[in-house]
Amino acid sequence: MSHPPLDPPSIPDYRLLALIGRGSYGDVWLARGITGPHRAIKVVWRRRFKNDNPFLRELLGLQHFAAVSLIEARQLALLHAGYNEAAGFFYYVMEAADDAGGGPIDPRTYVPNTLSEALRRRKRIPATQALVITASLAEGLAGLHARGLVHRDIKPSNIIFVNGTAKLADIGTVGCISSARSATGTPGYAPLEGPGTPAADIFSLGKVAYEILMGLDRTNFPRLPEGFERLPDRMILLELNEIIT
Repeated sequence: MSHPPLDPPSIPDYRLLALIGRGSYGDVWLARGITGPHRAIKVVWRRRFKNDNPFLRELLGLQHFAAVSLIEARQLALLHAGYNEAAGFFYYVMEAADDAGGGPIDPRTYVPNTLSEALRRRKRIPATQALVITASLAEGLAGLHARGLVHRDIKPSNIIFVNGTAKLADIGTVGCISSARSATGTPGYAPLEGPGTPAADIFSLGKVAYEILMGLDRTNFPRLPEGFERLPDRMILLELNEIIT
């Protein structure tokens, strides 16, 4: 879906510096508040939805996630949220991802360090590092499930690094286990029976682990990469591949 260019909306106490992400329903901006640190602000527009239901669903997901965000360091920190009814949007302020280049954030050149960006640059992540990433994501996911929540759309572009730690992003997809069945989810990561359950989240995480360990697209699962027998970390990979499978 294409959208016309847009000017930064007015967000109290924040200056929006650069548009860093754009989807069908919302935009993500790099911003800075009066205290100095860079933040990411997602703005979700009512006019991009055909009706109120999906707009309210994302707002509800935000409310669900807020209850666990600041009490678990492994979750993405949700720092503030607001609703501009007159302008037709709600927004939420989050931790900003590290810069993919490894240096300090410069709004002129900033590229969020998502897992998809890391894979684009490196193709495959060594097993020991991939294990740390996967374990961190599994702990965050377990925290959601323990509180009756599911993520519903786990994939590399929805995983960011904050101070080097992998965290689940796109928190608008979060929902209650009891009522989370929907069309949310991405083909190839979501199981055939659909997203919305803890088991479906775990399936998606397994596909992500496969991609980062093997350097292959999730559609290639369970194939091993060419030259596997020559990889220096192949023994660890074989053990982890049993878990993934």
